[in-house]
Amino acid sequence: MFSQLEHEALIRLMTHATGYTADSRRIAHWLQEWDQAEHPRAVRTQVSFLSVAHALDVATVSRAALRDGLRPTKLGRVEYAYNMQNIARCHPFSPRQRER
Repeated sequence: MFSQLEHEALIRLMTHATGYTADSRRIAHWLQEWDQAEHPRAVRTQVSFLSVAHALDVATVSRAALRDGLRPTKLGRVEYAYNMQNIARCHPFSPRQRER
C-alpha cells in the first residue's frame, strides 16, 4: 500500500491530469499507460517535458508502483478508480498511442 506521501503525490497527479495545466495530457497518458500495462512494475519512471514539481511526483509514484506492482485502480481506494475514469474521459488514451 502507498504511504501518505505517495498517496498525496498520486492525488496531485490525478488532479493535474484532469485540470488545465500544460502537463495535463502527458500526466493523464502516463497514468493510463501505467493502469493499462501488462506488468505494472514496468511503469516509466520519467515523463518528458514535465514541470519539476510534476516530475518529482511522477518519480515518487513510479517508485511506489515498482515496489508494490499494482495499478492505480487496484490500490484499494475508490477515489483512485473514480479519478482514473475522469482522466480517461478528459484525455482518451489507447495503448498504441504511447507518448515517449
